[in-house]
Amino acid sequence: MRSFAESLPALEPLSRSTLRTPVDYRGYRELLESWSSLENARVQRIGRSVLGEPLWMVEVGAPKATKVSAVIAGIHPIEWIGIETAFSLARSISKNPSDDRRVCFFPLTNPDGFRKVEANLRDGKRRWVRSNENGVDLNRNWPTHFRASTGLLAGHNASGPSACSEPEVSAIVSTLDRVAVDASIDIALSLHSIGNMILMPWGGIWKSPHAREEHLRVANKLKMRLGNYTVRQVSHWFPGISFAHGMEIDHLHQAYDATSILIECTRGEVGTLRPSAYIDPFRIFNPQNGRERAATIAAALEPFVRGAL
Repeated sequence: MRSFAESLPALEPLSRSTLRTPVDYRGYRELLESWSSLENARVQRIGRSVLGEPLWMVEVGAPKATKVSAVIAGIHPIEWIGIETAFSLARSISKNPSDDRRVCFFPLTNPDGFRKVEANLRDGKRRWVRSNENGVDLNRNWPTHFRASTGLLAGHNASGPSACSEPEVSAIVSTLDRVAVDASIDIALSLHSIGNMILMPWGGIWKSPHAREEHLRVANKLKMRLGNYTVRQVSHWFPGISFAHGMEIDHLHQAYDATSILIECTRGEVGTLRPSAYIDPFRIFNPQNGRERAATIAAALEPFVRGAL
């Protein structure tokens, strides 16, 4: 990871650049450098994106531990608060790794989209970027409860022609399948934005998962730690119109029997008495004090990721 970061243009950090709106987040180069500097971490390239960007897994904890937590960030590339939260989690856990658990971090699922968002920020363009370079929502491309949806009717939730058709999702699924051969992936966390929500499977069907009570127990514990968050099953959010086929948390639970939670981090800038936030997609999804907020959220989530909740 370090050598790849060094090959990138040495752009001025976003926090010090002359943007229309100050951004307290790491750009692509900064992000890679931060992950590569973690202590007690093992880095593995697991694939490449549509445009050829490397996809990474960063592993922390005992290499042969048979209990595994998976943490996924950056599925939707404009949701930078989730990406920052993943890094804060990894930094804290890497300082005191577990002897009996390893955590597999997938720090940036959609690097092509992330780089597009960063370019928009630097150019002063207000754009909403949700999909990968193929126009696929990577949170509709996982195998469990997958339903093909492409073209104009699918809109921003296009799933792609088949499950794992996108290299970004395929890389994570195949990596976790290999991990699961000799280990139990019993905890899974996916980090998104916005809405102050704690979401549980299933998203693709109405009924509740067989481990509903355990999911509720964990979700309510997280609610106590996070504060003003709402607990919901995805498909019960708006009955009949909120089914999300091919979601990551559905697959992580179905394939590995993991207690699988999705966090919609913060409310972005919505409701902050800053009217300009409503016409700036980045500010809608991300609070201004991103690194500080990410650290607070990570501290609340850390016991869950460590298997101690």
